[in-house]
Amino acid sequence: MSPHLDHVTGRYMPLTNQERAEQLTKIGSFVRWYADKMPDIDYGDIVCRGDVLLDIIEKVEKRRVYFHVFHGINMSEQNEVSLYCFWILKLAPFFNRKKRNHAINTSIATTMFLEAINRICLATQRRSIKLDGKYAKSLIYAFYNRDISKEAIMLTAKSLLVA
Repeated sequence: MSPHLDHVTGRYMPLTNQERAEQLTKIGSFVRWYADKMPDIDYGDIVCRGDVLLDIIEKVEKRRVYFHVFHGINMSEQNEVSLYCFWILKLAPFFNRKKRNHAINTSIATTMFLEAINRICLATQRRSIKLDGKYAKSLIYAFYNRDISKEAIMLTAKSLLVA
């Protein structure tokens, strides 16, 4: 996706309805895949606050423009995934009807993060990321209990790719 920037005024241009729909479809497909992988979660029990998810999509796109304008670079896939994880953790758009807490957001964000980083690693380096159980538990704990910045999540992604 190219940055949404009005080159005349230099201002951010919001995504079109079609672009929003495409991003929602991608996220919806991931959530379906996630529910199929998790034995204790039924896809029908996952509720999404669509307005919050649309806000997350716009926030990620605004950061894409920021990378383009202020750094002169295209945002990498690992940074995009890191931003989605950050905003899912921060704004908690998902709920599980059977469990009255926001743990599903941590689980979705962690799974999205690790799956994407592993896929990127396989595509670019022909290897899987090396991640022991203790590190995975620490990451889940940090995502659930700590206030982690966007940049810290991006750096974690980069570290996993070069480890």
